[in-house]
Amino acid sequence: MSIFERFRTIFKANANELADKLEDPAAIINQKLEELDDKLDRAQGALVKEMAEIKLLEQKVRETEDGVRLYQERAEKAVKAGNDELAKKALEEKARLSATLTDLTRQKDDQASVVSELKADLEKLQKLRDDFRNRQSLLSLKEERAKSKEEINAIRAEIDPDHIGREMTRMSEKIDRMDAQAQATKELADQKGGSDAEAAFRALDSSGTPVEDELAALKKKLGSPT
Repeated sequence: MSIFERFRTIFKANANELADKLEDPAAIINQKLEELDDKLDRAQGALVKEMAEIKLLEQKVRETEDGVRLYQERAEKAVKAGNDELAKKALEEKARLSATLTDLTRQKDDQASVVSELKADLEKLQKLRDDFRNRQSLLSLKEERAKSKEEINAIRAEIDPDHIGREMTRMSEKIDRMDAQAQATKELADQKGGSDAEAAFRALDSSGTPVEDELAALKKKLGSPT
């Protein structure tokens, strides 16, 4: 593989990865639903036109049927009146209208078949749209759960339990040292307070003057009786 092809492969892979990250599932689903709704609207519009066409054909069929009956009656009246020529004209018109009626009936049946197929397709399309709507709600909930899990996992990845444990141990040891130092300071203070009290008591016990103390010391040195 050439360097150019390798770079192209890497670029394509990175582009696909970027496109996948930028792709918003919720937005895509909404877009597809909007497209489906647009198709439904067009299908319903087409169905309305075809149904209207059936109405027109049915009206023409009824009018032609009335014409066939009318010229049948006229032919009969002409025969009764002994006017064969007029009876033939009435029968010819009846035949023409009968042919037209046959054609209109065929068109109406064909149109009814088209409308029936359109209705079936429209029902399928509506069912598909409803199914997509339901799936959209489920997918939206699923996407929200996925995002929440991703955020929680990202937070968990940022937390180092061992580091926190070490910090807690260090803080605990620091507090213990502070407590021990406070206890030692108290003990030193208590000892110092006791020494000062002992000196005060000794001072109270020595009630003699300096001269008397010096005389007593001299006597003791010379061995003289006190």
